[in-house]
Amino acid sequence: MKKQFVATLQEGDTVNDYFVAARKDLRDQANGNKFLGMVFKDRTGEVGGIMWNNAVAVSRLFELGDVVNVRGSVATYQDRLQIRVDQVLPLRESEYDLADLIYTPADIPAVLKKFRELLVTINTPPLRKLVDSFLNDADFMRRFSTAAAGKKWHHSYRGGLAQHCYEVARIALTMCDLYPQLDRNLLLTAVFLHDVGKLDEMTHDMMIEYTTPGKLLGHLAIGVEMIQRRIDSIEDFPEKLRLELLHCVLSHHGELVNGSPVVPKTLEAIVLYHCDNLDAQASAIARVVEETKQKDQPWSEYLNLIERQIWTKQDRGL
Repeated sequence: MKKQFVATLQEGDTVNDYFVAARKDLRDQANGNKFLGMVFKDRTGEVGGIMWNNAVAVSRLFELGDVVNVRGSVATYQDRLQIRVDQVLPLRESEYDLADLIYTPADIPAVLKKFRELLVTINTPPLRKLVDSFLNDADFMRRFSTAAAGKKWHHSYRGGLAQHCYEVARIALTMCDLYPQLDRNLLLTAVFLHDVGKLDEMTHDMMIEYTTPGKLLGHLAIGVEMIQRRIDSIEDFPEKLRLELLHCVLSHHGELVNGSPVVPKTLEAIVLYHCDNLDAQASAIARVVEETKQKDQPWSEYLNLIERQIWTKQDRGL
C-alpha cells in the first residue's frame, strides 16, 4: 500500500515508495561520467529525481510509464523539491494500486450527466445534429469521458476534459444571461468541441504525453478536422454556421503567440476564449494552492509559466 505521495513530500524525508516514471535523461557530469535525471509522479503531482551513481545501468532497468519503487531522500534544488535517488526498481502490476497513481475525481460521471443536460438544450437543428453525432458515438464519449484537458497546468487528470468543458459551459451561460445578443446554441456547441482535438493530441493512460500528430499538428488543427468530418455527414449544413463554429475553435487560444492561427473576431469567439482561459487559470491556481497547503507552506514554489509565486493565505507570520 502506497504511503508516500508527491504532494506531501518535504525536505529531509526518506523515500521508499512507488511512482510512475514520467521522464529519464542521461546527462554528462563534468568528470565525464553520466548522471540520471528523472521525474516521478503519482495522483497528487510530480517530483524530480537525480541519481549520480550507476546511472547508465539503472536507466536500462525501466521505461517511461513504468511503475517503479524509488528509494532516496528529499532535498531542495533551485527552490524545488528533488529526490536524491539511491535505487529504482520496476514493479509488477500486482505490486501497486493504479488508484494511487492516476487521479480520477469520483464525480466525473455526475459532471458528464450535467454537461449532457446542458448540451441537449441546443435547438438550432444543424448544431443539434452535429452535437448528437458526438454524444451518440459510444467510442467517442468513452474517450471524451476519460481524457485529460492538459498535460500539467490545468485539469491534467482522467476526466479533466469533461470537467473543464462543463465548467466553461457554466461560465459561458452566465455570459449569455448578461449578453442576450450571444448565440447561445453556437457558443455551447463551441464549448463542447473547442478541445476535442486533445483526444488525439495526447495519450490519456498512465502518463499524459503528446502524440506524434499532437506534436506535428496540435489540437486546434486536429479538432477542426474532426468537426469538419462530422459536418460533411450532415446534409445542407449552413456554410455561415460552419465558418462561425470553426472560427471559435481555431481562435480559442486568443492570440497568435498562444497558438491560435487566427484571433477571435466574433462575439462568441471572444467570449469562448475568455471563458476557456478563466477556467483553465482558476483550476490551475486552485491546484497549486491545495498542493502548497498540503506541504504546510504559505507560498508556492516559483511558477515559471506565470512568473510568480502563489499565496495560500495561510501565512501565520502576519
